[in-house]
Amino acid sequence: MAKKSVKDWVIATRPWSFPASSMPVVVTMAYIFYMSKSVGTEVIIGMKDFVSEGINWTNGWIALAMMIVFQAAGNLVSDYSDHVKGVDRPGSLNGVRHIQSGKFTPKEVLNFGLILTGVAALLGLLLLSRSSFSLFWFGLLGISLLLFYPKLKANALGDVDILLCYALIPSLGTSYVLTGTYHFEVMLLSLTYGLLIVAILHANNTRDILNDRGANLTTLCGLIGGKISKYIYLAEVMIPYILIVIFVAVGWLPWIVLFVFVTLPIAIKNISVMMKARPENEEDIATLDKSTAGMELLFSLLLSALLVIAGVMLKN
Repeated sequence: MAKKSVKDWVIATRPWSFPASSMPVVVTMAYIFYMSKSVGTEVIIGMKDFVSEGINWTNGWIALAMMIVFQAAGNLVSDYSDHVKGVDRPGSLNGVRHIQSGKFTPKEVLNFGLILTGVAALLGLLLLSRSSFSLFWFGLLGISLLLFYPKLKANALGDVDILLCYALIPSLGTSYVLTGTYHFEVMLLSLTYGLLIVAILHANNTRDILNDRGANLTTLCGLIGGKISKYIYLAEVMIPYILIVIFVAVGWLPWIVLFVFVTLPIAIKNISVMMKARPENEEDIATLDKSTAGMELLFSLLLSALLVIAGVMLKN
């Protein structure tokens, strides 16, 4: 059995993908901060005024840790599932290399994933004890989406699963553990970074079309083909910028968030890579999922910082 370091265990969780789970919490916390400083101001979407002292920021940080562990577990369970189903064949670019190389056995990857699922569940129980029982249903739905992701992915529903699991549900849940109230407009905001998160998966699945077909998996990309998948990726990357303009134009978000457009050149570069790729040729977009994750991280961090700045400006 190959000797494994702590670094090997961390790499096995695919940490480059963690922006998908962490940014929904971070952006929602930034938005709640901005709204807490907006008392007395008129916003386009009806929302109760906040008192900043009444916001439980500790819960937000617990939620952030839970989501990161939650995704790490999901990555491991998905890798195990792909390996045993023959999706990740030797020599393919999508291969789960920490299994194929012999560094980890499939059982080790699965067990690690299940252990992290348990850790995420414990963090969820901690949040539950600090809020109310209604949060239980969020946790149950989240864990169900995690465990059933391989099945949903194999039936062209992986994109929907990811949007729910890493955008809509965590944004709403985070707003609740922070304020004790559900603020559904955070789900609308989550579509900006959420579509970029889905674009990470879409880039991955576009690259893996041939491998997934060989394993009898019907992903959305495999269903619609490489050519159409390019335009889906284009839409997933560009719509967030359009939404930001709309949200600012209607007066919901402050004008300062328009500075997220400094990330647009990176988005255009990623789109160019996808559009120039030969349909169903995995080498052309071998690392597009990772570069898309980097873009999503930068977009979300900048959006969060701009919301915090806007809140500080209102306070002053």
